[in-house]
Parts: sequence; C-alpha cells; structure tokens
Amino acid sequence: MTPRLLLAALVLGTLSPLAAAQTTIFSIPALPPGASVPAVPAPATPAPVPAPAAPGASTLPTPGVVNAGPLLAAPHTVALRGPATVRAGEATLWSFVLTNTGTEPVELQHGACDVRFEVLNAAGTVVRPDPQNAICTLQLVLTEAAPGETTEVQKVRWDGRDGEGRPLPAGTYTLRAVFRGAGVTTAPASLSVTLR
Repeated sequence: MTPRLLLAALVLGTLSPLAAAQTTIFSIPALPPGASVPAVPAPATPAPVPAPAAPGASTLPTPGVVNAGPLLAAPHTVALRGPATVRAGEATLWSFVLTNTGTEPVELQHGACDVRFEVLNAAGTVVRPDPQNAICTLQLVLTEAAPGETTEVQKVRWDGRDGEGRPLPAGTYTLRAVFRGAGVTTAPASLSVTLR
C-alpha cells in the first residue's frame, strides 16, 4: 500500500469504505460548517499593468534571429484570409495560407502551433502579443504546396481580447502572423479587421 492510501485508510477508519468512496477535490468543503470567508481589504495601490509594446515593435519570431530560423528559401508569399469583422468576445478564425511562387514543390513538416500571431491597434502598438509558453498538442503536420498552389498552413483564432484577456474597444486592428517551424520562418502576413 502506498503511504497516501494508508493515510486515507487511517483517516476514514477502514479500507472497505475507502473502496466505495468517490470523493473528489470538488466535494471537499473549503471551510468548516458555519464559517465564512473573511472580507479582504482592497489593495492600497492597484497591481501594475504591463505597458503595451512600443509602436512598430513586434512579439513575433523574426527570420534569422535566435530560435526563429532562416527565412523560408523557397519562393513564396503568405497571407491571412478570413472575415474583416470581429464581434467582441466571439472567437473568429483566419487561415494562414502559403502560395508557392516557385517551380519546385514546398513541403513543410511542422507542429500544430507553428503559426504565431499578434494583434496591433490603429496606432501600431501590440495589444495582443504572441503568447509565450502556450499549450499545444504534439502533432506533426505536413503542409505541401505544388508550384502555383495556395494551401492553408494553419488557422489562427482571436476573440477581440488583449493579452491579459480583457475586451478591447471597438475599432480597427491588424492581425499579423508568421510561420515558424520546420527550421524556417516566413515573413509576416497582415490583415486589417474591424472589432465591433
């Protein structure tokens, strides 16, 4: 028996009720019966809010910089395709597409989260940075584009919120995305959208 199981048996009395017990952490009360949560005074000063990135600054990987890889050598263009209007709080999808403008096929073996994106306001300030340490599935994706073909690499999703999850005011925003995977990076693709 493990020490936790022995401790549980000791606390609960015997092993037989333990086998029938289906207690989860959600059914354990946080406070004893009759107790209430003490009032917590508001902080004297509000928590600092991180300053948005300066206009023109980007949080996206840049070709040739550490951990970004060189620019994809095959002749290509990239674009974001999707709706031009977003409703605040409603998740909307855009496709990051690659067009092979060369004479040889382009093949990319990459992860499921290798298209990175950020959102800029009308002043050019990043208001939704490219998230770092995002949870992503470990899945291999094969993207192929024959000469002259346009193919979707991945989709990006935005719901009109900033990097802290707060709703942004209505207005015009720019989605900017890059592909960074398979040891290479693309130039960014941009799309202007209206948040309502």
